[in-house]
Amino acid sequence: MNWSRRRALSALAGGLAASVAGCAGSGDDGPPSPDARDRQRTVEDYELERVRSTDAAVLFTQADELPTPVESDDRRSGRPAGTHEHVYVVSGDDLDDLTFGDVPEAARLREFAAATDFESASVYLFSTPVSACHEIRVQSIALRADGDPDGDFCRATLPADVECGTDDFDTVGLAIRLPVAQESVSGHSAGTSSSCRRPPGRVAFEATVTPTDGGDGS
Repeated sequence: MNWSRRRALSALAGGLAASVAGCAGSGDDGPPSPDARDRQRTVEDYELERVRSTDAAVLFTQADELPTPVESDDRRSGRPAGTHEHVYVVSGDDLDDLTFGDVPEAARLREFAAATDFESASVYLFSTPVSACHEIRVQSIALRADGDPDGDFCRATLPADVECGTDDFDTVGLAIRLPVAQESVSGHSAGTSSSCRRPPGRVAFEATVTPTDGGDGS
């Protein structure tokens, strides 16, 4: 499907949001409960490395070997299997335990992670298949009470002037460096919503101010 047809899809996104909001596109657990959110601390000052493989390559895996091409073809959904992965890296040994793909995008993620000072920071790695007409954004990264991260991601439609095919899939990879060190990992999570929340609107204000002493402010 070309970009002009995708423009129509983009126009319909608002109407579809009500039915898909809150769904986890990655198949992971949904948003945490209110009580869980109260125990989380949002991280604002993280560093981000973002890559995109238009060949839908597997970027990294926790297994000893990358999935083979046959295993990476999910014919039922059209989405390449084996390209969804998330892992929390807290040491150089953790990083050495991962297997990275032999593509430039995977090398960029590994180089970013390897440049981390694990005495003061850690890295959250995330990859997912995405249709060629969409992108993955970070909505928030939060730390639970035990220090492990929860990643909240969302899928957004690319601008209408970007030519793409809706039947094609890419792999998006994110390396997120967090300003927190951990000695071990007890667990982490990732969720991908089918649409992105809009930023809060601007609050209107009155530019004219009347001084409290009744003067003209001059």
